[in-house]
Amino acid sequence: MTDFIFYLREGIDHILDPEGLDHFYFILSFCLLYTFKDWKKILGLVTAFTVGHCLTLFLSGLELVSINMDTVEFLIPITILLSCVNNYWLILKDKKSKQQLGITYIILLVFGLIHGLGFSNYIKRMIFDDESIVMPLFGFNVGIELAQLLIIAAFLVLITIIERLIKGNVKWVRIVVNSLIFLLVLKMMF
Repeated sequence: MTDFIFYLREGIDHILDPEGLDHFYFILSFCLLYTFKDWKKILGLVTAFTVGHCLTLFLSGLELVSINMDTVEFLIPITILLSCVNNYWLILKDKKSKQQLGITYIILLVFGLIHGLGFSNYIKRMIFDDESIVMPLFGFNVGIELAQLLIIAAFLVLITIIERLIKGNVKWVRIVVNSLIFLLVLKMMF
């Protein structure tokens, strides 16, 4: 059990690390359109992302998948920018549909695959030669999921407070936050 706790903490620390803001930006970008009443949707979306993430970490840990890290480091900010562009479209369109939610699950799963590749070298360094890959990956991904849910909960609390303070639609707040994420990720890319 202590191995599980070690890897769980590693997963949490990895997401909450101020050096790894790309993951933080991505999480905010995909939960930006939701409120607390959408908690089931958000849980499903973050889990789809984590499943994709876990799958590539597992395949990479077994050395079945390998991709140039420069390519991965380029693709990760692209996923965040695409999420932001999608947010602009949905905020300005001001409509949500069930079909769109299904597509979003698939997109987050694919984006999770890409982000998982970014962690692949990190997880390989964490696992000892004689150690099974199952416990480290399970603990690490549970830690990632918990940290993501913590970030989302904090963000939703903040949006709820802002909504109550201004007593109205927070559409403009979502546009400003989305724009800020977009600009920060562009800066990160260059």
